[in-house]
Amino acid sequence: MNRYFIHTSSNSPNRLDLFYYVNNIFQTKTQIELTDISDHIDSDSEIFYFVPSSNLSSIGIEAIEGDSDEATRAKLLSNMDDYIVSDISENEIFIYKSSDLNLAILISNNYLKDLVNNLRSTGSKIYIYPEHFLGFLKKRSSIFKVADRFIFSFNSGEGFSQTESTVQDYIALVKQERVDFDPKIFSNDEILINAYKSTNLEELTLEDLHSNFAKNYSGLPNLYKSSFSITYWIKRLQINRLDMVIAITALCLTVAYPLVTTYLNNSYADQYKNETVNLFKKINPNIKKVVNPRRQIDEILNSYNLVKTNRISISGMDSLKVLDIPQLTKVFMNVETSEATLTLSDLGSNQFKFLMTLLPQSNLILIQDNTEIVNGKVSGTVLIGLPK
Repeated sequence: MNRYFIHTSSNSPNRLDLFYYVNNIFQTKTQIELTDISDHIDSDSEIFYFVPSSNLSSIGIEAIEGDSDEATRAKLLSNMDDYIVSDISENEIFIYKSSDLNLAILISNNYLKDLVNNLRSTGSKIYIYPEHFLGFLKKRSSIFKVADRFIFSFNSGEGFSQTESTVQDYIALVKQERVDFDPKIFSNDEILINAYKSTNLEELTLEDLHSNFAKNYSGLPNLYKSSFSITYWIKRLQINRLDMVIAITALCLTVAYPLVTTYLNNSYADQYKNETVNLFKKINPNIKKVVNPRRQIDEILNSYNLVKTNRISISGMDSLKVLDIPQLTKVFMNVETSEATLTLSDLGSNQFKFLMTLLPQSNLILIQDNTEIVNGKVSGTVLIGLPK
């Protein structure tokens, strides 16, 4: 796991000290500009950014059972005259309540927004904490030093930081206002040793505090609010241009498929309807509109004399088929008139006479003879049917 612990440098608020760890083992320390952070951190990393405690206000609150965060926030705002802060409307307020820590943290909207936008450019998993939480997790009442800042952590979870030029005045104020403050000193700085008992000294490096924080930070309030940002998630999920094309294509297909399917189904339905109407018109030109195809085809079939039709087919035509006469080249049956037209080609005259004598035996009659005899061969058509 790649982790970066980030602190503001002493030279500039936009200058950062980057502490790089792999599996919690310290690797390197690099100094960069905030705006260049995406050039130094990959998306498969975790970022722990520590806001200088002088850039925010941390205030201990009274936790009353049943009070919502909004109710707690309202009570806090009503008492803000006791604190030196900027215009409340320009601050983001975080309310944190737990069994042993009840805290409100106020931080400038503009400051936090600019910080978050830069951190998101990395695509990494983001955590933002007040800087004094580093000492707080090791010992609630403590003082340690980062760059040129002396960072104070109090038992209530509140904290603040001072530069070397103002720290002695701040220590005097703390001793006056917080008489029970007996901090652990994690820096052998002479100012701190002189101000507090030397027995309170426990020399720890910043890397030691980072290591302790990595093991115990889960119970602390993260000042990073996750929200939808397409550029962040593209970087976070390491989506390249090909992935984007595939995703957009899949999305378009997902949207277009139901529309195309519906259009084709409607087109096929219209085509089927038109073909059905045309078929019905061929069967019966009197049909102008097809409403119920099954019922209407039944009506057409019932309108024919099926008894006569069957008689032609079974009694007459089957007898002709038994003869297996190759010269009988075509048979056309008219169901409506119960008639059939036989087409003959070079049929022997004797066979023709036999065929004609066969008609009465099949309950058929010769209606019309359109044949001619050439060289003893009969060709042409004959119209046969049922007796009237």
